Amino acid sequence: MKGVRIVRDTLVMSIALASIAFVAGFVFDQRSIGLGLALGLVVGATNGELIQRVIVSHSPFLLSSLLRMAGLSAVAIGVSFLVGASTVALLLGVGVAQFVMAGAAVREGLRP
Repeated sequence: MKGVRIVRDTLVMSIALASIAFVAGFVFDQRSIGLGLALGLVVGATNGELIQRVIVSHSPFLLSSLLRMAGLSAVAIGVSFLVGASTVALLLGVGVAQFVMAGAAVREGLRP
């Protein structure tokens, strides 16, 4: 199933990027930003799994998309306050994860 591969690829790539962001934050003495990007990538990577659940449940896609992204943003903001990470960096990480998922979907769509 193509969707499963897209979700897996998104998760793997997001975790790899999160690791790089986390280490870079410490190397460049920007721990809050590195931690925020890393956590945002991980939170954002869960979106693919949530999308699959919406499709399986046959829920209205537009409404569920708005609620899903609002929920992910709320979780990201809550996490940033709990761990002291940069909120802007965390939300940016969520956005980057969406680009990673779009790239994984394009890659999967181009496969023969």
